[in-house]
Amino acid sequence: MGYRPHDPKKAVITINAPNDDAGTDYKIVRVSDETVVYSGTAGEPVSDSASQDTVRIADFSNFTEAGEYVVCSGALRSFPFVIGDNPYKGLRAALLEMFHYQICGVDLEYGVWSHPACHITPATIYGTDKKKDVSGGWHDAGDYGRYIVPAAKTVADLLWAHKLAAHPDERLLDTVLFEIEWMLKMQDGESSGVYHKVSCANFNALDEMPHDEQGELFLSPISLTATADFAASMALASRFYPAYKDTLLNAAQRAWNWCCAHPDAGGFTNPPGISTGPYGDDDGRDERFWAACALFAATGDETYHEYIKKCELYTEECRTDILFPFGLGWGNVETYGFMEYLLNAAYTTDDGVTRQMKDKLLNCCDIIMKSYAANPYGVSLGEVYRWGSNMTVANNAMMLIAGSRFTADSRAYTEAALEHFHYLLGRNPLSHSYITGFGYQFPHNPHHRPSAAKDSAVPGMVVGGPCMSVIRDPAINAHCPDAPPAKRYVDHKESFASNEVAIYWNSPVYFVMAALGL
Repeated sequence: MGYRPHDPKKAVITINAPNDDAGTDYKIVRVSDETVVYSGTAGEPVSDSASQDTVRIADFSNFTEAGEYVVCSGALRSFPFVIGDNPYKGLRAALLEMFHYQICGVDLEYGVWSHPACHITPATIYGTDKKKDVSGGWHDAGDYGRYIVPAAKTVADLLWAHKLAAHPDERLLDTVLFEIEWMLKMQDGESSGVYHKVSCANFNALDEMPHDEQGELFLSPISLTATADFAASMALASRFYPAYKDTLLNAAQRAWNWCCAHPDAGGFTNPPGISTGPYGDDDGRDERFWAACALFAATGDETYHEYIKKCELYTEECRTDILFPFGLGWGNVETYGFMEYLLNAAYTTDDGVTRQMKDKLLNCCDIIMKSYAANPYGVSLGEVYRWGSNMTVANNAMMLIAGSRFTADSRAYTEAALEHFHYLLGRNPLSHSYITGFGYQFPHNPHHRPSAAKDSAVPGMVVGGPCMSVIRDPAINAHCPDAPPAKRYVDHKESFASNEVAIYWNSPVYFVMAALGL
């Protein structure tokens, strides 16, 4: 889409071979009159194994004149882009508005995607004949399930975005409160554990609107990860909603007590007969850690502090062998605990714990920066493009923004985070924006039921992006099964592995925009 005048500005020029002279010289051309306003020489050829591209980087950061331009190099011509004070006009608002499109349980008046209240019948508690009202909240992704684990990540991303933004969006707290009120309904009144999710037994057809899904709703069993994530996110929320503070803290503390009473609770797996998204996780240490940090930040109670000090997570090495290696994915949330302890705890903290948390946070940032520096497209995925790779791109940018507060090299971290953002908007191997409705080439056919039903994509949704694992994805297998990892993407409604949307993919991108003042 473009650049602010004094931000770094780079173009990636694809060439045919490492020794090819194509793309050596480039020029910036004003769109309105085709005047050349800037010219330069691109860098040496760089190979990118994830895309199998060889490229040159054109750095025109010192060109600051406002306007609309293209980059030209030989016969190559880029999509138009702008330089200006607000080059991303409307995007941040659209990212937040996506959550309104996802609302459940109430009438939605939104043009072609309008629908009456959906999923309002009480849900059956799995394995019993008991019913419970759990209406409300946001549909999680391209389907109509509602899941606590990704909801907690989403709520945390948005509330932290509100806290760190120079100019917070006044609508955000009301938007997030709708999800929080649903999450409170998911807590069991007797045990205080939290049900993992509510959904029908199976996914419905791709072309059905929310109110067309009429199957019986089931509350899947209480899980440790859901209960601990709930405790953490409610404790965090208690600091943003004074009128709800006591209710939220009480719910968080009761959930924490459930976790303490079930120290050997295992990971969640779908019970027999349920096939919707499991969000399974066999390691609940990070969820408990986040909950303890959030409750300590909210209350100052030394009980939580003692738990934190006994936890070994912040002394372990950063892991790069798991699905969400740096602690901001739904399956690995320890960095949210770091943020609570380092940025939000108003009570006396332990100097040794603080130092070790900062060290681990910065060590993870250094791993991200090393991978980022080796990638000409400005991202830190290496050759690993897992399901939801765009979330990992945004999460890594979030990590760098958090780390920037504890390093003398803060500008390098925030500039790298901004480069990750540019990748999502189209400066990537496919020259494809991964946000519906924004950029010159963006997704028109997301794996999202309301969009598929109305043959019109809801704007402002972040799609999953290139995905290496395509065994079950019919669209990728039909169109690009042999593409390199960074190009294994197809804008097709049946591509759930690369073109689905999710609330917890929008939330970190929104965080990046808010925290960077975009």
